[in-house]
Amino acid sequence: MKKIRQQHLREPVTPELLVSPSSQDGDLGSECPEDRGNWTGRLDFLLSCIGYCVGLGNVWRFPYRAYTNGGGAFLVPYFIMLAICGIPIFFMELSLGQFSSLGPLAVWKISPLFKGVGMGTILIVSLVAIYYNMIIAYVLFYLFASLTSDLPWQHCGNWWNTDLCLDHHVIKAGNTTFPVNITNTVSPSEEYWSRYVLHIQGSSGIGDPGRIRWNLCLCLLLSWTIVYLCILKGVKSSGKVVYFTATFPYLILVMLLIRGVTLEGAWKGIQFYLTPQFDHLLSSKFAFMETIVTAVTDEFPYYLRPKKASFSAVICIALFLMGLILTTEGGMYWLVLLDDYSAGFGLMVVVITTCLVVTRVYGMKRFCRDIHMMLGFKPGPYFRACWMVLSPATMMALLVYNIVKYQPSEYGSYRFPTWAEVLGILMGVLSCLMIPVGMVVAVLREEGTLWERVQQASRPAMDWGPSLEENRTGMYVASLAGSQSPKPLMVHMRKYGGITSYENTAIEVDREMEEDEEEESMM
Repeated sequence: MKKIRQQHLREPVTPELLVSPSSQDGDLGSECPEDRGNWTGRLDFLLSCIGYCVGLGNVWRFPYRAYTNGGGAFLVPYFIMLAICGIPIFFMELSLGQFSSLGPLAVWKISPLFKGVGMGTILIVSLVAIYYNMIIAYVLFYLFASLTSDLPWQHCGNWWNTDLCLDHHVIKAGNTTFPVNITNTVSPSEEYWSRYVLHIQGSSGIGDPGRIRWNLCLCLLLSWTIVYLCILKGVKSSGKVVYFTATFPYLILVMLLIRGVTLEGAWKGIQFYLTPQFDHLLSSKFAFMETIVTAVTDEFPYYLRPKKASFSAVICIALFLMGLILTTEGGMYWLVLLDDYSAGFGLMVVVITTCLVVTRVYGMKRFCRDIHMMLGFKPGPYFRACWMVLSPATMMALLVYNIVKYQPSEYGSYRFPTWAEVLGILMGVLSCLMIPVGMVVAVLREEGTLWERVQQASRPAMDWGPSLEENRTGMYVASLAGSQSPKPLMVHMRKYGGITSYENTAIEVDREMEEDEEEESMM
């Protein structure tokens, strides 16, 4: 009898207050959504973040932007923006997502009035995913084309080449002594890209897309198939894929660096590329799909989580069909339009709104307490200053500058027509319009006067907090199913043995909250 009693004392007893619906008998447990899925380890999460930050853009977009915006001078505003906006806002978004274990739609339980920010985010990510996968299709096309000893873009004389094609390798090998006029000439690789891969000569402009390039279409289909297989099981599958995709770009960058510096005249090229030209200063895939799928399934967990594989397939097929226009002879014009407008000023508006809502509406103290409870330490003065003032102010200034210095899109010598410019602007405006639309919907769901509805919709939802029950400590225990007390319930957790790894931090956070409440009452 004594042994049984001792064994009973050692085993923690979970009270009804802390029992999840899924652990109860009856119909209630069967109505709970399936497990959302979590990272299998810290390394999965770290590599996923690295893979999201380092990808094709580092090989393709960044060097191009640096070259066209002053070379080494471009690094000055780049690192300034990285310090003031990039790192702080990235940390804010990671903190919100990790703390709540929710996607960009459901995370706005933090303030339902601004759920439209999440809707705008999904729209932007969807547009970017359409054309970004087309870039991956180009990579696959060149991968298959390079599986030969004689590269097709190495020499002139092919059916797609013109009289302007000039093979510099032939000139160099021939050791010609007479001067060669190389003005108005085109390299074989450039004509291979424009006249064979894109077959852009078959289109007169964005309004004349021409025929579908079936080799590009098949590469795009393969690209979406790879993405679907990688996100099939959510973070459990994509978390393993990033072991390759997050490290492979670094290998490619190192290989390109070694190859580049060993070429003849490499140092002259490096000097030309990095020499600061201050007169040009300031003139200037998996994560995408996982963001879309997770956002929608978190919004409708009871219906979509059990069918996540089918839902992911529907999303991939839909975006593939939308991207078919990019595989046409005039598809490059549409890709440029998407690249210029889909994640432009609309994204800046979304980011500015996020900073203001988290710091002003939800509250900086509250947000820092959440991070303290999750990580065990509070953000320092640097992050708080950026979130409160520097990041939103800088983004607002950049937004105004882009509007004032607006220039129409162009591709080479081609100038986009007015209707295409209006369409591009509408793409950016539509993501911004999601914010007021979400506000109207949130206000209509509340009761009372207009001001009372706005106040109620701006407060965090009753179930806001860590998504996993074992992480709900301190003040967030009160929002669990069965809770009756509006106060923190750490006493109940201690009494019944429901202690988590966050207990000590939660107790400290609760104590600070009580002290702040006493100070406010005294004032």
